[in-house]
Amino acid sequence: MLKLSHILDGVSVVEIASYIPGPLCGALLASLGATVVKIERPGGDPMRTFPPFDHSGEHPLFAILNRTKQCYTLNLRQPADQAKLYDLIRSADVLIDGLRPGALGRLGLTDETLLETNPRLLIVAISGLPPEHPHRHMALHDLNAQALGGVLAASADDPRTPGVHAADMVSGLTAAAGVLAGLLARHTSNRGGRIETSLLSAAQWLNMPALALALAGLLTADTLNGQFACYRLYQTADHRYLAVAALEAHFWQRVCTVIERPDLIPLQYERSAQPMVISALSDIFRQRPLHEWQAIFDSLDTCVSPVLTPLDATRERPIRPDVGFGSLFTVQD
Repeated sequence: MLKLSHILDGVSVVEIASYIPGPLCGALLASLGATVVKIERPGGDPMRTFPPFDHSGEHPLFAILNRTKQCYTLNLRQPADQAKLYDLIRSADVLIDGLRPGALGRLGLTDETLLETNPRLLIVAISGLPPEHPHRHMALHDLNAQALGGVLAASADDPRTPGVHAADMVSGLTAAAGVLAGLLARHTSNRGGRIETSLLSAAQWLNMPALALALAGLLTADTLNGQFACYRLYQTADHRYLAVAALEAHFWQRVCTVIERPDLIPLQYERSAQPMVISALSDIFRQRPLHEWQAIFDSLDTCVSPVLTPLDATRERPIRPDVGFGSLFTVQD
């Protein structure tokens, strides 16, 4: 049996990061068996006291991202606490640096001194902007990264504040992938080094379909951003939503047949007809509540799904916060 939960047994990680990206990277590595020591500044990771709070008085996401780690408070401006960090670095395999670019260096914790202490150390840095960006040191959060990466403008509708911290999450995943690649490379070189990723890089990767079209000069010809009736959200009678993703002709044909509008079948990719087709489907889907549409489409194979609330989604596929992110993988022998 392949046991991914033990694949990083013996790997030691020091995490100096807060909020989501760095802690997510650390949580993923911990779910694969790594030992993660989280270093918090005096006062703790701000995510601890970021509302809303769970029964323990902390933000629920902080608990999920950090419950499997050993957490210590160090004031890295103090020589005694810096010495404690260097003691951890000497035996560590990975350092996750989620601070602003150059912040550790300004404290005297430069790459040179860290690698001099431990030449096999992998320093994995997650910043807001990549090294080549002219505003490299600018403060940045997930919303800024999605804005700068073109994600917020990729929809056919007006830009909206996203409900998913996509750049935060993907940058954490990217950093974890960088750690795994770095550990493999180190088997050959026996040397550590720096690996960098950023929230903006994550947002651009997320937005690759739209960026590819933009680079080709096709700024509006995208079937995946809500401009075509066969791939968009529709409101139901109870003010919920259906996600229709009937890109293939046979799926679209089934959708049109079910809603008793076979005349719309040949108009699937007729650009000039899209406003009319979208209006027709919008009127039809507003005639029934979500649960009725779900009962209809659940028995078919049409790429039509209900837009679930977060709570509904956890019922659809149960999540066990007590095991961290182990449920991200399903492994069979």
